[in-house]
Amino acid sequence: MDKKEIKKNTKEFYHYCKNCINATEIATIMGLNPYETKEELIKKKLLTYKFIQSEAIEHGRKTKPRANLFFSIKMKTNYKPITLVKDIFFTTLDGYDESKKTLLGIKCPFRPENLEWKNFFQKKIIQPYYWAQIQCQLYISESNLGYFLAFVDSENFQFITIKPDIKFIKSIIQEGEKFQQLLIKYQNKFLIK
Repeated sequence: MDKKEIKKNTKEFYHYCKNCINATEIATIMGLNPYETKEELIKKKLLTYKFIQSEAIEHGRKTKPRANLFFSIKMKTNYKPITLVKDIFFTTLDGYDESKKTLLGIKCPFRPENLEWKNFFQKKIIQPYYWAQIQCQLYISESNLGYFLAFVDSENFQFITIKPDIKFIKSIIQEGEKFQQLLIKYQNKFLIK
């Protein structure tokens, strides 16, 4: 299946949230997310799929437009936010350039002094759950290159480029299909749609 664009916060978008796999969820499905299990993800999809707000999420929501503007100007490319669907996967990209086949993933650390962010800013070590998310986004968007940007402000930022890892993407598809079948099984068993 080719990728297609959908509008965020629509009935169609929420259908995908409950029934398909968001790129942000792939690390959980593959056992790379230390903060969530597959079982918790299934419960979230079947019972509660609501967007949880926190101070850190609100900080990111407010900061990402500045980060996108900064990176777009730096790279001389207009990275536009977009929501895409492909097969059983979907993602909301922080930035996408169809003509250059590149995507932009932005994180705006609420606490940049945390070890995971220190490692990224100083050593360019990306957490496995973010790397998996970018790999899934590369697959969905059919991009040849992804940029992962950690942005505090225009003086305090770091980015790396990530190329598609075909072997890992095959694992994403396989594990995603297994998870999708499990989700459908629970939906059918308990008549949840």
